[in-house]
Amino acid sequence: MTTRNSVLRSLVIAAVVLLGLVTAPTAAFAAFTDTEHSAPQFSTASLAAPATANVSMSCSFGIRATVTVNSFGAVTNANYHDIKIFDRSGNLEFTGDLSKASGKTYTSGYEVIGTWTYEIRGYYKVPGTSNVWTGKVLKGTLTC
Repeated sequence: MTTRNSVLRSLVIAAVVLLGLVTAPTAAFAAFTDTEHSAPQFSTASLAAPATANVSMSCSFGIRATVTVNSFGAVTNANYHDIKIFDRSGNLEFTGDLSKASGKTYTSGYEVIGTWTYEIRGYYKVPGTSNVWTGKVLKGTLTC
């Protein structure tokens, strides 16, 4: 009986070892020899200040001003341009969308006129988001 038990025991041990080898995770060895390069899916752009602007100011009796943007140099890569007009105290008087005719002219209320300033800037509004890239500003002065 001892021999028979030894044989059975040996078969059970062999079966357990074999089952363990089959179900145990094995180490994987791999070597990669190929490389792939792809172009990045992003880009950058610098938004410069407008190169030129022709902005004029006319005054009525020194108490009312009309500011008109006759022309300006569009900024490369910008999809929106605006003008901000500041009164002689530095207070923002007007912000105009330069892609619309109504954004190119501003007439003040009755106030003392002096030296005013303007800023024209280009922006890139990223489509489908609320992100905006802001360009550099072109500043100028207007005097009545």
